[in-house]
Amino acid sequence: MPVRSRNSIARALRRACIAAARTPWLLVLGVLVASAVLPATSSATPIRTANGKPLSCPDPSVVDAGVGGYRYYLACTSDRAANAFPIRGSNDLIHWKLVSYVFPAHKQPWWALESPNGRYWAPDIHRIDGRWVVYFAAEYNAAAISLRLPGGPRVPSGTMVIGAASAHSLSGPWHSELLHFRGQFNGLGGEQEKYGGDIDPSMAQNPVTGQRYLFWAEQHSSIWDSELSSNGLTLGVHVHQVLWTTNGWECDTPNHRCTIEGPEEVYRNGWFYLFYSGASTWSGTYAVGVAASLNPLIGPFTSLSAQPILRSGHYWIGPGGTSAPVVAPDGKEYIFYHAERGSNLKHDSADRYLFSSPLNWSGVTDADPTIGTGEAGIAFPPR
Repeated sequence: MPVRSRNSIARALRRACIAAARTPWLLVLGVLVASAVLPATSSATPIRTANGKPLSCPDPSVVDAGVGGYRYYLACTSDRAANAFPIRGSNDLIHWKLVSYVFPAHKQPWWALESPNGRYWAPDIHRIDGRWVVYFAAEYNAAAISLRLPGGPRVPSGTMVIGAASAHSLSGPWHSELLHFRGQFNGLGGEQEKYGGDIDPSMAQNPVTGQRYLFWAEQHSSIWDSELSSNGLTLGVHVHQVLWTTNGWECDTPNHRCTIEGPEEVYRNGWFYLFYSGASTWSGTYAVGVAASLNPLIGPFTSLSAQPILRSGHYWIGPGGTSAPVVAPDGKEYIFYHAERGSNLKHDSADRYLFSSPLNWSGVTDADPTIGTGEAGIAFPPR
């Protein structure tokens, strides 16, 4: 991104911070957020299973729900596993116990390919209006339902589409619906989804207006969003491309294939911050960047740095698939992500392990997010 663009957004963030200091309730919010800051020297925390092994959890999603037997709940990509989307509970963000599965074997969405034939990716777990809602990506089954692009051909079977599942209890039953497929709303506006499938959905809410938004990645080069209904189960028809690939760290080498995906958002001091992953999770070039926007439906997000804010290091490579920030019992903010021990050319999802790192806010306006030391993991060997 040109220096002028980065300076422009920095000036805008500085003005927003000054305005917040002049508004009592925003000042209180700023103090609360500032109290969650950890020193920038804080490093990553590896998450282990009960027997001491690294916990496999690709594309982690964590929610501070405060209901049931635990305060926090964690959902992970299951890919082709028989039981889709394991959910674990914790009271300290370190020790996790398996609670349930969103889609146990033979209880998976009727409109999707059942695992192990179909893949289940990137669950995003929330509490909305007293019930559980999980957004996810799955391969659609053309034998069960026929999807057609507006004025165009049918969507090929096996294309990744976005679903939503809801339940009053984590043990189910879960009701699922196909929420969105690539190109569904083409022709209703100037922006059109044209490539691949839609993956990595995540929900964000403006705490001031209450408006919910769904973000997702169009494989493999752009991130989109649209408004959600108040219950989070209906997507608005006006979709927007908010971020796209640029040459640089988002491009895998030596193939130079540019990818951005895995959007996760947080609203802070009037701004939406968009954390995203780029390059290749499989070759180990994966890393995490951040962009910001005042309004996700008006203008595109602007990258805050020409370099990733989380990259390989400490014997772990390819960090990405971040969660949204979550506040720990000590009042500090953390982000969860997966990382690998080496290149994963077989695309084995089980080889992506769970870490957490503190989320820090720095800079002149306290508006520049960083994740831990900026490097993944620590030097702990598999057992």
